[in-house]
Amino acid sequence: MDAETVPDPARPKLNPYTKALRRERIFSRLRLGTSYREIACEERVSEQRVRKIVSDALDQQGTDLPADHALLQLVRLEGAHAVAAQAIAAGDLRAVGHYLNVLKRLDRYQAGAKKEACDDAAWERLLAKVNRILARLEADDARKAAKQAAANLPGGAADTENNPDSGSSL
Repeated sequence: MDAETVPDPARPKLNPYTKALRRERIFSRLRLGTSYREIACEERVSEQRVRKIVSDALDQQGTDLPADHALLQLVRLEGAHAVAAQAIAAGDLRAVGHYLNVLKRLDRYQAGAKKEACDDAAWERLLAKVNRILARLEADDARKAAKQAAANLPGGAADTENNPDSGSSL
């Protein structure tokens, strides 16, 4: 017998563990940009078999339980929640709207319900109220800064002390 006519030795049957390892190798190569044909040659299977392995793995991945999906979203939103909270703690009141949006999404996934706790109109009213509060706080800060600047001018301190309207507007 010649080298060309000798059949390849039979491949051993794969157990679930070795199948999982093969699937991981295939996906690793796909992430690196390797073609299906090259992967098939390296794994000693047909190109159609590689496509079937990938397709089956993606189908299994797509059937995540809703609870698993909600948990994944909660983990993803934790970072945004922390960043928004830090911005608010640092005094950036513009982050309040972002913070509320993150809380809305967190509530949705924590409850696990598909229906939102309140409708979009209620959220719009809440955001409008927060924006009014923000505008009022910024106006108060501007007034305080103007009073402070007036108090630092010569003769301004006496005028502020005698003015009955110079009290706090809160």
